[in-house]
Amino acid sequence: MFGPGSIIPTARLTRRRCPINAPIDLPELPFEATSNEGPLLGADVVVHLNNGYLIPSVLKSLDELNQKVEIADQSDQHLTTIDFSEIRYLVFPHKLIPEENNGRTAEPESFSVEFQDGGKIRGKTLGFASTEAGLTLFRCEDKRSICRLFVPATGIRNYQIEPYSGADMKEFEVESELSAEPEATLSPAMQQAREMRDELEKSKSMSDEEVHRALASKLGIPFIQLKNFVISPEAIAMVPGEFARRYLLMPISLEHEKLVVAMDDPCNLDAIDALQFITNRHLELVTASKADIFQALGEFYGESSIDDEILAAEDDREKVEASFHKDKEVGELERLSRERPIIRLVSRIIVEGIRRRASDIHIRPRENIVDLYYRIDGTLIKIRSFSKNLLPAVVSRIKILGTMDIAERRLPQDGRSRVVDQESIVDLRISIIPTVEGESVVIRLLNLNAGLLSISELGFNTRDEELFTDLLHKSYGMILVTGPTGSGKSTTLYAALQEVIKQNVNIITVEDPVEYHIDGIEQIQVNTAPGYTFARALRHILRHDPDVIMIGEIRDEETGKIAVESALTGHLVLSTLHTNDAAGAITRLIEMGVEPFLINATVLGVLAQRLVRRNCPHCIAEETPEPLVLKSLGVSAEEVFYKGQGCDHCHHTGYKGRIAVYELLKVSSEMHAFVQHGVAVDDIHAQAMKEGMMPLTENALNLARQRTTSLSEVYRVRLE
Repeated sequence: MFGPGSIIPTARLTRRRCPINAPIDLPELPFEATSNEGPLLGADVVVHLNNGYLIPSVLKSLDELNQKVEIADQSDQHLTTIDFSEIRYLVFPHKLIPEENNGRTAEPESFSVEFQDGGKIRGKTLGFASTEAGLTLFRCEDKRSICRLFVPATGIRNYQIEPYSGADMKEFEVESELSAEPEATLSPAMQQAREMRDELEKSKSMSDEEVHRALASKLGIPFIQLKNFVISPEAIAMVPGEFARRYLLMPISLEHEKLVVAMDDPCNLDAIDALQFITNRHLELVTASKADIFQALGEFYGESSIDDEILAAEDDREKVEASFHKDKEVGELERLSRERPIIRLVSRIIVEGIRRRASDIHIRPRENIVDLYYRIDGTLIKIRSFSKNLLPAVVSRIKILGTMDIAERRLPQDGRSRVVDQESIVDLRISIIPTVEGESVVIRLLNLNAGLLSISELGFNTRDEELFTDLLHKSYGMILVTGPTGSGKSTTLYAALQEVIKQNVNIITVEDPVEYHIDGIEQIQVNTAPGYTFARALRHILRHDPDVIMIGEIRDEETGKIAVESALTGHLVLSTLHTNDAAGAITRLIEMGVEPFLINATVLGVLAQRLVRRNCPHCIAEETPEPLVLKSLGVSAEEVFYKGQGCDHCHHTGYKGRIAVYELLKVSSEMHAFVQHGVAVDDIHAQAMKEGMMPLTENALNLARQRTTSLSEVYRVRLE
């Protein structure tokens, strides 16, 4: 019955009739072992179902004739009967320790089982047994621990047992179904659900809540809103907070032996398996939106635990304060920055910023305290303050993350790092400058998974989207995007590049810094320290046969003239300028020394933009604008506008997310007559309006009338 084998055909799993309800005696161990296994009937068992769910239970019987297994819950009160056709395999968690024979243990064999639905499991086994009922394996969890695994014959397509090629038992690694081939272990329904979710998230055609509703419908599980449920303290106590945050799940209630859990990804078999092991309960899965789960985690587990980390760090700091001497300052700072409380505090500050969708983290020293701010949707929001005694260690830890010199505290420093949170890959751009109160830190957060948009997602109306796309399909010329810092210019340029790359052209970018990496585009990072400026980089890349050049910013006359010359010589040039409106870009180039006839020959169009905050849909209410706002915008007092009032969903700001407002100026043949030395910006603007340009302020007003944003936001970004 036992022994090595090569390929063992499924034909060996033939069936024979046996008495009704006769229990199947699973085979004895094929090796000498120390075991507390005991009788298998009545033993603990974990039932792995085809849909990926796990049921910890007690085995009552295996019925070969009717192909059923009868199990009971841990209290041995509730009996359940499950068909073999629903079962992937059974695992008996009692560990078997193989005994040594002449100083050696039995050699393992490799096994591979392919199921009827295409799923697979692989691993190492110390022997096997094939019967009419199914296949028994003795899976090696590690080099000294074995567990019994039974696979019903009904689900097996074929299986293979071969001598294990590893010569040293020390090299043993567990090759579970989850780690070896994670996608293959999913049932077809779960695989289709995961693919559907990935497609919906990638297309961004639906909100996160709509994606989770569709996922729930596909899997046949409930979608819930956590705010409508009373969370059970008993359920919370069963799942550690770090585990819940790691897998983005929320325990809801515990009824008898059943634990109800809301998961962001109910197809994550790793999370399900681990949760089953931790809780030793039958799981009932539901799904909920990410925002709901994050909010519940914060409420019940203290997700926003910066306060706790600060208290721990301050307590640790007081312990070493007495031994802190000036001559050991740098060494002490380095030691403090590597202490666990400081590491946890800095990590929590960064992770919390990522999860709150912050674009920047500000650490500002004051006379006696340090303030922590997040910039969310363009607005600085104070999170809290902490003791100034922590500042040196916190700054030193951030310097270590950014590979900067922790001993240098008199000069500004820049650094960069990268972190991974959940499925988000986030680049950190760190700036540290000395002030009279201490070193000030700003960390720019660039989420590489969420930053790239397409042209259709920028918020253009139909006319302007067609016009902008048409300009991008020109073979030469220059397209400029203008606006202040933080107005979304880079996002627009990257969206433009994704449109241009469809033309199979050679694209080279010169940026400071390279914010997002796009496959198929050659991107160059300028470095002003050794003199590698925009202008110098441009002179070199013109010899590299580019079709399209993207310049991060035209900052000076030299860069402006080279950009114009590049556009004249058959290249499409995309760049940014710091001007208030679209017409101002023309006069700015003239002021830089670019001749008007060159502007007429090269500039195709100018897009001026700002970002306005979106009203939070959960707390939107009628707005009462100030009389000055109505007067400045020329709006009637009878018109009704709306604004978010602040709630838990928007961190009580009234806004959630941002959208671009813009004006798009096309340099037409009629416009050429206005482009000359001494031209007034108003004249160019008036001509552009005659040709159909919608002013930025009017564009923003339309969004306010659609309840997308508030009138106060329009007033904030208005152009005169």
